[in-house]
Amino acid sequence: LQTALMYYQKAVTIDPAYAEAYNDLGVVLEALGERERALQMYKKALRLNSGYLPAYTNLALYYESEGNVKRATYYWKKRLEYSDKNDLWTQRAKEHLLKLGTYPEIKRQLLEEKAALLSRELVYKHEQERLKNNAEAKLHFDMGLGLFNRGNYSQAKKEFATALSVHPSDKDLLKKIKDVYKSTVEAELRTKAVTCLSRGLNYLKTGNYLSATEEINKALSIIPSIPKK
Repeated sequence: LQTALMYYQKAVTIDPAYAEAYNDLGVVLEALGERERALQMYKKALRLNSGYLPAYTNLALYYESEGNVKRATYYWKKRLEYSDKNDLWTQRAKEHLLKLGTYPEIKRQLLEEKAALLSRELVYKHEQERLKNNAEAKLHFDMGLGLFNRGNYSQAKKEFATALSVHPSDKDLLKKIKDVYKSTVEAELRTKAVTCLSRGLNYLKTGNYLSATEEINKALSIIPSIPKK
């Protein structure tokens, strides 16, 4: 610290308008217990450069440690006033003012910031959920299409039903799923009706009229359920 003190003193001797050096000189003096001299250095730094933010921070911390709430509040507010919103010390200044309880607006601001952050998090979470649902629906839709093309209508229908159950937000995808689901139901019923009629005709050819009647009646009961195009 003594060596640092020597070099900082040399720096301000060479350049008496060097605000940063005065501020850092104050830090060293305060660490050495020379608080009054440190205070003068911080103030000198601000006289040379009123926009030098670390000096406001050091003065705020200085007065806070002295129990001088009024002066500490003044310098924390100044630090906040000149700070960029992305500056780490902007948040620190707010926290100190909140602790001091002398700047009621800070509590409201912090609550608003927390609410805005929560809102952004919820929007992000909702968007991720939406993308996940669309991806899952697309996966089941593609699997259903493969089954449909192979004539496995029963399993295809299950895949399309699963795709719909995740409630995709993609309107085009949703329409495709609904349209193909309807076509699958139609194809499945039509296939069942044709199968029953085919079996009925085969029974008819062999003279098994009872079984033929049962199969033909099954086909006739299915046909009205087939969606009309």
